[in-house]
Amino acid sequence: MARSLVPVLALALVVGLQSGCRRGSDETRGAAGGRTRLVLKYQPLWGPPGPFHELLSRFEQANPGVELVTEALPNASDLAHQFFLTSLEGRARDFDVLVVDVVWVPEFARAGWIADLSEAFPPARLREEFLPGPVEAVVVEGRTYAVPWYLDVGILYYRTDLVPRAPRTYAELERFAREAREREPGLQGYVWQGRQYEGLSCNVYEALWGHGGEAMEGGRVLLDTKPAREALTYLRGLIAEGVSPGTVTGFSEEEARRVFQQGRAVFMRNWPYAWAEAQKEDSPIRGKVGIAPLPTVDGEPGSGALGGWQLAVNAHVSPERRRLAEKLIAHLTSPEANRVLALHYARNPPRTALYEDSRLKEGAPFIAGLRELVERARPRPVTPYYNLISDVLQSEFSAAVAGLRTPEEALRRAQRQVDHLTGEAE
Repeated sequence: MARSLVPVLALALVVGLQSGCRRGSDETRGAAGGRTRLVLKYQPLWGPPGPFHELLSRFEQANPGVELVTEALPNASDLAHQFFLTSLEGRARDFDVLVVDVVWVPEFARAGWIADLSEAFPPARLREEFLPGPVEAVVVEGRTYAVPWYLDVGILYYRTDLVPRAPRTYAELERFAREAREREPGLQGYVWQGRQYEGLSCNVYEALWGHGGEAMEGGRVLLDTKPAREALTYLRGLIAEGVSPGTVTGFSEEEARRVFQQGRAVFMRNWPYAWAEAQKEDSPIRGKVGIAPLPTVDGEPGSGALGGWQLAVNAHVSPERRRLAEKLIAHLTSPEANRVLALHYARNPPRTALYEDSRLKEGAPFIAGLRELVERARPRPVTPYYNLISDVLQSEFSAAVAGLRTPEEALRRAQRQVDHLTGEAE
């Protein structure tokens, strides 16, 4: 989710051990005293700079031959993607370790822009130590191309003072919302992300999974299917029947959060960040909010869309810097680093064991309590074409939820276009 760039720049100045865009060959980038300069490109963590600075300093202390440089990126995902697209396509070698959005890994791996890390991080070991969703996102055709750093997952928020419990099915969500609104007519029922952007795609895939569907089959992105039609019909129906306001078609995360936090909605789909906002001292709903897995058609706990960031190595750097980059990734994705990011920056760990960590349970009980939800997180279609097809998905999904096209027509159009873009067309 994009935020103001002013704090981005401020944090970059404070956190960076050394910063500034440096261009040039490996030979012209040697650090003073014969040390090797290693550059980490990352997105700001939104919190006190001290703990992250200390984490980086410990890596330098353990590797005295390295000068570690951090360079912050804009926090908007599309801007970061465009930066890497331009730099890596031009074979840039002025950064070594880069953050990669969960949907970029197959694209960058197929293009040869990020290094194969399978020797240092075997897929089998990742599956033992990390949650299944993040591993599925970084292992491409049996090879590791990135290591999970921190994750996000879509979850359901509900007002504990307005409903008896979290709804398990879509029918319960609608019934609980209607009953609460009958008692308090000014309420909205359910707010979510319906604007034409990537957040809408996350909501649609969550509804697709909730109707028993799959995102892919045999490498093909599945769209024109019965579960997908049911998912779009359900989302459109929420608006048509008044469970969700018509304005939800213009909502991103923050618009939904503001309505819910002002006490004007019964339910909300959002990411975990909204919890801390809801619990602030001046929040009208402080102490009146619960979280739960998203509902489904049959009442089984739903799967939230997987979000988050991974760490990868620039494939264009020298073998020496690649080895050092792998060591830095191991350091930044270690259990201790996971704990630092969770306790000080509210970043959800991708390592399974951290959710049973006593220090995390004590210092960040909300994050520790997310285990069931993060274990069920699922990635959007894991395909090198995802960023190519995302505009198609957003456009057709938006047309369906806004009532401009029927779900059947939107999905037929989407399937045809996506098959053409991915080479699946007959």
